Amino acid sequence: MRRFARQLALVVALGLLPSVGYGVSNFDRHPVQARLVLDDDDIGVGDTLTAAIVLTMDDHWHTYWEFSGDAGLPTKIEWDLPDGMTAGPIQWAGPTRYVEAGDLTVFGYADEVSLLTSLTLADTAAFGRSTSPAELTARVSWLVCAEICIPGDTTLTVDLADPASGLIDPGIIAEGSTHLSLPWTMGEDLISWEPTVRATNSGQLDVTVELASSDTMGGMPDLYPIEPVGTFIEGNRRRPIPGGAEVGFSVLPYAGEDLPASVEIVLAARSADDQIQYRRAEFDLTRSHVDLFATDYAAAQTGRSLWVYLIMALVGGLILNLMPCVLPVISLKVMVLVSQAGESPARVRQLGLAFCGGVLATFLLLAVVVIAIKSTGELIGWGFQFQSPIFIISLGALVFVLGLSLFGVVTFRLPGDTGQLGGLADQEGLVGSFANGILATILATPCTAPFLGTALGFAFSQLAMTTLLIFTVTGIGMALPYALLAWHPGWTRSLPKPGPWMERFKQAMGFLLMATTVWLLWVLGRQLGMEAVIWTTAFFLCLAVAATLVGQWLDLRSTPVRRRLVWAISLVIVVGAYLWLIHPLVSEPLPIGDRSASAQQEDGWQDFDRTEVESLIGEGRTVFIDFTADWCWTCKVNERIVLADERVITAFREGNVALIKADWTHRQPDITQMLHAFGRPGVPLYVIFSGGRAEDPIVLPEVITADLVIDALDQSVGSSD
Repeated sequence: MRRFARQLALVVALGLLPSVGYGVSNFDRHPVQARLVLDDDDIGVGDTLTAAIVLTMDDHWHTYWEFSGDAGLPTKIEWDLPDGMTAGPIQWAGPTRYVEAGDLTVFGYADEVSLLTSLTLADTAAFGRSTSPAELTARVSWLVCAEICIPGDTTLTVDLADPASGLIDPGIIAEGSTHLSLPWTMGEDLISWEPTVRATNSGQLDVTVELASSDTMGGMPDLYPIEPVGTFIEGNRRRPIPGGAEVGFSVLPYAGEDLPASVEIVLAARSADDQIQYRRAEFDLTRSHVDLFATDYAAAQTGRSLWVYLIMALVGGLILNLMPCVLPVISLKVMVLVSQAGESPARVRQLGLAFCGGVLATFLLLAVVVIAIKSTGELIGWGFQFQSPIFIISLGALVFVLGLSLFGVVTFRLPGDTGQLGGLADQEGLVGSFANGILATILATPCTAPFLGTALGFAFSQLAMTTLLIFTVTGIGMALPYALLAWHPGWTRSLPKPGPWMERFKQAMGFLLMATTVWLLWVLGRQLGMEAVIWTTAFFLCLAVAATLVGQWLDLRSTPVRRRLVWAISLVIVVGAYLWLIHPLVSEPLPIGDRSASAQQEDGWQDFDRTEVESLIGEGRTVFIDFTADWCWTCKVNERIVLADERVITAFREGNVALIKADWTHRQPDITQMLHAFGRPGVPLYVIFSGGRAEDPIVLPEVITADLVIDALDQSVGSSD
């Protein structure tokens, strides 16, 4: 729109400037000189002359091309010809890019330019040197700009019967012809190009064209669009890239007009003989009218009441206890319930409420972290901490040591464990129960449950108080079963009473925690590679040695000196192992979007690439996107059981569905932005784009079935027909 406003102001200003031939008031000499040149003066029926309007500009002044860019006006030529003679359109020489005041990009000419026109004689009945004057008249008008803009015009006339000296100059015509744009040919060495078209919510098309050329000096290669009828082009920008340049512009329709189906462009590149050559090409604007980031797919949810999201958060937090992500924590929860059997009601309430307090405290802390990161303008999602290798290693170390404690290598008091420490037992039991609530919540964060994804997605887009409220209600939902058991301790009487069997059960739960450690090592391997798994396993071995020293060499009878010595040795082992084995792994920043080579292509799945997905949708392909992460158990269960189902694979194949895996194991801004566009805080998320319809995708729930996926695919095929 700034171009329209600039040109409107320019037209008004030009109307106030009187132009007289070459002169303008307050100027002794106009900065543009014009002359008319022909390639021949002998013409017969059916013959064609080539005329050139030669404009010579003073230093630092420029006139404009057929599309002037963000400002300016193109040169105009009106011919008055003898009867029987017709003039073709202006054959525009290739332009040059200029930047004017206000960071406006324009296209035009400096120094000198020859604008060619073909003049064809179709009938000589009224044309002859002996019967009537054979005069050719060209009325030429232009706008020339430097620090200011000045209009100019002149009338040039020639009598073919008596041409003036210098009028016939085939050399100028030949020179001007070398600057014309020729049709671009696929595969030619001069220049190659690749366009990308994205539609926006404002109704415009954003076009980006990557140019490749062997010579990238002196502002080459470059591209100049030609404005289609009924539209205007603005925002012409160019930036160098390795091996070429990237040129972008926006195509906007006038009010009441449709977007054009194609746009014509002129490409410029320097040839091997150090001459700039021009090629004219055209590309389809309807091929890819898709911009995944321009659509707010969650907009339909904005009309819901806050109470709806609070209920979703409560139910989602409750269901979170049943998700695959929290299966490793079941061992701790079961031990809590079993160890409380036979305890006094007051004791059960204390320990249960302490566990709930740990859950709520962790959700509140997560809310504060989310609010703090959002205040910096960063986009994050649910489970973002699992994208950090140091968090994975720390959590793995904690779970590994807890597993050792269940095997009896080292003793950590569990809720309800009275021991022989008298009054301190109650205090340590409460602390342990609170810590178990924290651990349960941390291990529950990799995945989202039904209802929870929508609620947290809303929370991530709201102000701080709303975010804090929804996180708190989610924590209440997750803690609700344990709060009820704590408030009604009689419900636990049906559980077996503590006995020798608990030792075997505790060891069995230890194996489940070790399985969790293996899973975390696998996630780390997907992030940093197999070498990281080996060094981290060695670090865990050192932890086991330190835990064994503390657990086997210390007891209630150990002297203070012995305690300090054993703890000092254990601390040296742990710190030394960290500095030697772990610190080198995490000291270098993890490349954004880095993935192991084995995950690049898998069973026909492609890695998420915004441009590729937009292109596939624009081509009419149905696209299925699996937003996943290696640390998300729900994602992996869905992939192994549902997406690997033979019926689903057959449906994908028969529907020619493009399969896209958006792996969020690492921090990837494009994937994070897509999740936010769908109002989801994290993974899993499953989306189907019907062919050519990016505006109305089908969103599947977090927990899917084979029948659900197949029905959604059938629906997408029907909607794209």
